[in-house]
Amino acid sequence: MRLKYTLGLIIFVAFSLSTKESWAAPMPTDSVYCDTSLWPHVYHNYRFTIHTPCMSATGVIDGTPYSEADGDYHIRVKLDSAYTYMLNSMNISSEYGDLIVEPICVAAISQSDAVAPCQGMTNTVYLPNAGEHVKVTGPYVTDNDHGWNEIHPVTSIEIIHPLAVNAVSADKLTVKAYPNPADEYINFVLSDYPDAPVQIILSDALGRAAGQYQMLNTLQLSVNIDWFPAGMYYYTVIQKGQLVKTGSFAIAH
Repeated sequence: MRLKYTLGLIIFVAFSLSTKESWAAPMPTDSVYCDTSLWPHVYHNYRFTIHTPCMSATGVIDGTPYSEADGDYHIRVKLDSAYTYMLNSMNISSEYGDLIVEPICVAAISQSDAVAPCQGMTNTVYLPNAGEHVKVTGPYVTDNDHGWNEIHPVTSIEIIHPLAVNAVSADKLTVKAYPNPADEYINFVLSDYPDAPVQIILSDALGRAAGQYQMLNTLQLSVNIDWFPAGMYYYTVIQKGQLVKTGSFAIAH
């Protein structure tokens, strides 16, 4: 009788251990890196509720991204089906059913309480264009001021499934900026698809940074300048550390 009891106890314990192991949470197969040093540069960062401290999501850039008064870059992403759970009712009703993703401290800042947090911060995140299929990495949050969900601040944006184009290097690239003078938008048009990211840097008449943008797998970039003060502005176009072009344009509201 004691032998049967002992055998039964061994079988029960073995079954319990195997059952507990089968319910163990799976370990992630892909490592995701988020730059936590960005958080101090987010103005009023207490306005966010953090759901996942670090994750990636994929989708297509929907509409033309634009810079905001706080210096952040407002990007709408039409999520791939695996990530649509990240949306809430405000994303649906106010942001065309898209997830908002925001690289921080990208453009000139006209919002006074956002100036100090961006001091010493230089954006290194690729700024995508409409129609590009991308992977965005950063904290998954709710912006309680607006109510919608975001990835904010963005650590990285990577293009996936890049367009198959005949790309050219900086020495063969030409750039056109129009209209001049400009009011709501200034457009930059490349003569050919670049073989590496093209950086466009804007500055005002005093030499102060007014915006920093990148182009890849696209021929045109439209920058929202509706909130820029009127005056003369300058642009510098760089690819792989090589100067492509400099120029100027006026903003007249």
